[in-house]
Amino acid sequence: MSGINSLAASGLNVASLFAGSTRSGSFDFTTLYAGAGSAASAYGAGNVGAALKNADANEAKQLADTAKQPDVQRDLARYAKVVASAKTLDDVLKDPVARKVFMIAEGLRDQVDFVGLATRALKSDPTDANSVASKMQGVNKTWLQVAAKYSFNLVGVSPLKISDSIKEISDNYIAEKRLDNLDAQLPGLGTAMLFKKVAASLDTPIKILGSAIGREVVTTALNIPKQIAIQEVEAQEKVIAARMDPKKLADSKFVDQLIQRYLINVNGGSAGVTA
Repeated sequence: MSGINSLAASGLNVASLFAGSTRSGSFDFTTLYAGAGSAASAYGAGNVGAALKNADANEAKQLADTAKQPDVQRDLARYAKVVASAKTLDDVLKDPVARKVFMIAEGLRDQVDFVGLATRALKSDPTDANSVASKMQGVNKTWLQVAAKYSFNLVGVSPLKISDSIKEISDNYIAEKRLDNLDAQLPGLGTAMLFKKVAASLDTPIKILGSAIGREVVTTALNIPKQIAIQEVEAQEKVIAARMDPKKLADSKFVDQLIQRYLINVNGGSAGVTA
């Protein structure tokens, strides 16, 4: 992400990245770079930009370092041991560490403690519209995706025993733990880096709203109240569209600006960012 700290100095018209920036309710991103002596310049964009640049440039090293962490190694060793001896998926899900590794690696971090739900959803038939996984799609489509990926309902726990599967779970778990480490350096940094990877695919308001990470970053960056969630979907889409053009998420410079603003807001505004 070269140049992330010098977008304003390069003469880039930040406001031009945002369609309809003159419309009422749109956010003026030029206020982020109000001048070298401003709070935003001193405590926001510069420091947040440096954190993003470091995270982006050193991903490989960070992943390698994360893989060496004793707690990560213990978790992965336990997962491999449990999977090797497991006769059913229940054996994996009933083990706290193995369940944590698997579910975090598969994008179900916030569901780790729901053992009963995990058992019913992952063992249900993903092709049946009345299955638990299918019914959960409206709340969290990841359940259905994971159930379909492994077909536990047909073949049991065997897919997890394949060496390629164990490696994939391990790699994904390490990647997630790296994001945790980034969040420890600067709250929201891990989320910001993950958003960068998926931003281009969120090219409509409904896709932003349907993505947990997209909703989090966009609404926080644009100061859209979380209470928007209680409105009808159509109303939420209009709010997003009034603040930004989602198609601009294909522009890496635009994404850099957006996640910098996200990090500034997560950390208490421009004056709250000091690292």
